[in-house]
Amino acid sequence: MVFAPEHPRVREWVNGTEYEKDFNKLYKEVMHQDKFERSDIEIDKKGMFIGKYALNPINNEKIPIFIGNFVIYEYGAGAVMAVPAHDQRDFEFAKEFEIPIRIIIQPHDYELNSIKMTRAYESDGVLVNSDEFNGMENRSAINAITEKLAKNNIGNATINYKLRDWGISRQRYWGCPIPIIYCDACGMVPVPYEELPVYLPRDVSFTGEGNPLKTSETFINTTCPKCGKSAKRESDTMDTFVDSSWYFFSFCDPPSVESDIPYTQDIVNYWGNVDLYVGGIEHAILHLIYARFFTKVSRDLGLHKFDEPFQKLLTQGMINKVHPYCPNCNAFLMEADLKQMKCKKCGNTNLIQKSVKMSKSYGNTVDPGEIIDKYGADAARFFILFGASPSSGLEWSDDGVNFAYKFVRNFFHLLTTPIQNKGKKRTIRDELILYNLNKTIKLVTESITRIAIRDVINYIIQFVSDLAKYKEEGIMKKIYDECREKLLILFHPIVPHVTEEIWEIIGHNKFLSLISWPTYNSALLNSENEYRWNLLTNIIDDIKKIKLATKMNEIKK
Repeated sequence: MVFAPEHPRVREWVNGTEYEKDFNKLYKEVMHQDKFERSDIEIDKKGMFIGKYALNPINNEKIPIFIGNFVIYEYGAGAVMAVPAHDQRDFEFAKEFEIPIRIIIQPHDYELNSIKMTRAYESDGVLVNSDEFNGMENRSAINAITEKLAKNNIGNATINYKLRDWGISRQRYWGCPIPIIYCDACGMVPVPYEELPVYLPRDVSFTGEGNPLKTSETFINTTCPKCGKSAKRESDTMDTFVDSSWYFFSFCDPPSVESDIPYTQDIVNYWGNVDLYVGGIEHAILHLIYARFFTKVSRDLGLHKFDEPFQKLLTQGMINKVHPYCPNCNAFLMEADLKQMKCKKCGNTNLIQKSVKMSKSYGNTVDPGEIIDKYGADAARFFILFGASPSSGLEWSDDGVNFAYKFVRNFFHLLTTPIQNKGKKRTIRDELILYNLNKTIKLVTESITRIAIRDVINYIIQFVSDLAKYKEEGIMKKIYDECREKLLILFHPIVPHVTEEIWEIIGHNKFLSLISWPTYNSALLNSENEYRWNLLTNIIDDIKKIKLATKMNEIKK
């Protein structure tokens, strides 16, 4: 069992014992570590045995009590029942202090050996070394053991909430100044309400070293609000989340320095709350929680009426790329290890390539500047949006970007070259390409509403292919122009630069981004037109195949 060093019972247990001196030394060292740092799985495990034992309530077995830097007092009971064979932190701790490792869960398809294990086994399996619970699936055993503890009045199930004090760690010059003044006579004195907010100074020096605010004499040096003597202003700033947690209110009503309130209630109530928030999954445990707190506080202050900041959340997937991976350590190589191509932990050079999210620490990122220079920004946008649905992970592929580039290039050529075979009278081809245009508008509109962007691009790719066929076969210029213009509007959210340029080339002065979204004619979307469309498309394809076969025969002759 491992206790947090700051747990009050630990101090009671070691006082006046042979362990007190070593405990005090370790305690001071651990207290200098940040709680977030201590909870990092990569942290070096430090601890010590304190000469005490706990009693396992299930089998009455004595359990040695250690203290460890990776256990946080504020979480749960401030102590963990270590299971080294099945928790990586416990495993590393046990290895460091030569604690016997007892296997509790055996996999279904092979047998673990505690002496040969190099990592904890953290998957499901069957219980062993567990007395009456042997042979049970570990998930089922959790409930069975909990029920026994509750039946014997020695334990019960509970929920641990991982709430912590908000750490102010991402201080920047542009963060919110902390309104505190330090006076030698009066101590810490808050800035008077009428002098708020405290504004950041402009006369600062950004040297890359130290705190820029300390370089501003006009900011640092002030007078004490209580006694009027010379005093110093707090030079630290608050975390950037203090700003970013409510920025969306400013989008509704930009703040005014003359106002005592950050925004106007009526305006924010009209525009708020946010209809759709698009962000990475990592925001769900940081920014979105902060935003909810700030929103509820400002609601309680009467600044708006709604309870939640966002109506809907879309967490987009990560962009992944293959990267060297050590199967022995179940770990990816860090950027610093890529030159030697050797695992830093075990020295293994027999690495495999495995997909992982792009990360600067891994060194597997792609330079957007290089991609834009080679393929253009629109091709990059096209590939990212087409490569996977917004909520799924995207596997980066140079071939995929190249496909996107070629499609955008062909799209540009198709829509900027004049139609040669102009139909003079309206024919079935004109009617059917209009049918297909309206069907595409309907499908694209519905897909965008569902944020199914990949479907949007699929429908556009198909219509571009159909339009190219019918342009070659011959349709009226008026019909072609309608198809071309509405297609540009549909494709504009995906490739805005190319479509805007084509829009100008074909003779429009107004920005394409200002044109209304097209509507579809539902009267054209009937089963008869669908049948006729499929029939004519098949005929056109068959004629092309016959022409190609005839041409090949002539070449052979």
